[in-house]
Parts: sequence; C-alpha cells; structure tokens
Amino acid sequence: MDTNNKPGINPQDALADIRMRKAEVKKQMQESVAYIKATTRKMFTPPKAGNKLESLMNMMDQGVMVYDGLMMGMRFARNIRRLFSRRR
Repeated sequence: MDTNNKPGINPQDALADIRMRKAEVKKQMQESVAYIKATTRKMFTPPKAGNKLESLMNMMDQGVMVYDGLMMGMRFARNIRRLFSRRR
C-alpha cells in the first residue's frame, strides 16, 4: 500500500500550506530582528546632553565603562588560562 496517496490530502495543498507558513515565520523573524536591533540601539546610545558639563560627564562615564570592560575581560582571560594551564 502506497503511503504517499492518503485520501483527503492533496500534495499541492500541503506544499502551499508549507510555503505560506514559511512566509509567516520569515516575516515574524524579520520583525523580531528589527525589534532586537531597536532595543539594542536604545540601550547603548548615550543620553542627549543639554550642556557641556553633561556632555563631559557622559564621555567620562563611557570611558569608565570601557576601562571596566577591559579589566573584567583581562581577569576572565587570566582565570581561563589558569584553569587550563599544564601546571596545577
């Protein structure tokens, strides 16, 4: 008995349904990507400075964040090297 010819299921209809669902999922993925990009952009853009002092404080804050990130990365790399070193 051939299982491909089930009664009530037309292969062309099934393929059309699959194509339609694929298009829906693709659209949902594009919307998700756009939402993630917008959210990330909002998170990392510096606030608008009203005067020079606020602008200076924003630059100092960004510099401190960069320094902190570098130091944490160096500590992390050092601990990983220690973990996988040959001498224990």
